[in-house]
Amino acid sequence: MKDGRPSRMEGSIKPDHIRMSLKLHLDDFLNSFPKNEHLAMDPVQFVHRFSDPEDREVVGFVASALSYGNVKSVLHSVDQIIEKLGKRPSDFIASFDPKVDAKIFNGFYHRWNTGKDVAVLLWILGRMRDRHGSLEGAVASGLSKQGRGIETALESFALEARGFGHEQFYAKDELNRRRGVLYFFPRVSGGSACKRLNLFMRWMVRSDDGIDCGVWGKIPPSELVIPLDTHITRISQYIGLTEMQTPGWKMALDVTKSLRELDSTDPLRYDFALCHLGIAGDCPKRRDLSKCFRCPIKEVCRL
Repeated sequence: MKDGRPSRMEGSIKPDHIRMSLKLHLDDFLNSFPKNEHLAMDPVQFVHRFSDPEDREVVGFVASALSYGNVKSVLHSVDQIIEKLGKRPSDFIASFDPKVDAKIFNGFYHRWNTGKDVAVLLWILGRMRDRHGSLEGAVASGLSKQGRGIETALESFALEARGFGHEQFYAKDELNRRRGVLYFFPRVSGGSACKRLNLFMRWMVRSDDGIDCGVWGKIPPSELVIPLDTHITRISQYIGLTEMQTPGWKMALDVTKSLRELDSTDPLRYDFALCHLGIAGDCPKRRDLSKCFRCPIKEVCRL
């Protein structure tokens, strides 16, 4: 220990006194965090524009699928797509045919994804809903069939999404040059942290707290895995939630395991606040005394 802080040699939060200290400071941080101020800089805001659960899960998947890159760029791209989906996005995708309707998204680009990729994504989501009644049903079917937890359910969901015949909408060899719609359906088995899928799950599963939306009821919050992005990776290492150095599915599980020691029923309750501590630039990549001095969780930080 140094100045009441856990040292790097002490590892993850296993001893009770370290675990309780971290929980105390994170709970205080969460209780005072101005989440409504940060909602305007988070793509989950688009889900809150809709009240019907069917629309919310469609909008949620689209918004989370595009949640990579600069925040302002993400918000701009999601806003462009959601505007085109109209007042009932679930009805929009029910009859959507990329061979006829993809032109609606002509000229759209979000980094390496194109309007065609979005059109094929909407088509896949429509097929998922046709088969299972909802996207919740699609994820839950993998959970119940395998009986092995959310890891297997997400793998099953991604494999099913990839199996509807998306290739028909792409030119020959196009998917050898770029991932296209496949980028929206990463696989756990490939080692991906599946950040955007886990973000979507958090939005849908956790109770409506003004940030997350409480749309689904078949999957308990205790099953969720942290949406591991660059901010959560860095901050988790700073505060001892993981000793791993390489981001990926294993690190996501490790961070989640540590968070379950703090709250076994709702481990992701800390995610939004911790992530936005990084997004806002309040948690630096290198020690910055002016920022670190004001940090609300500096007492448990090992930076």
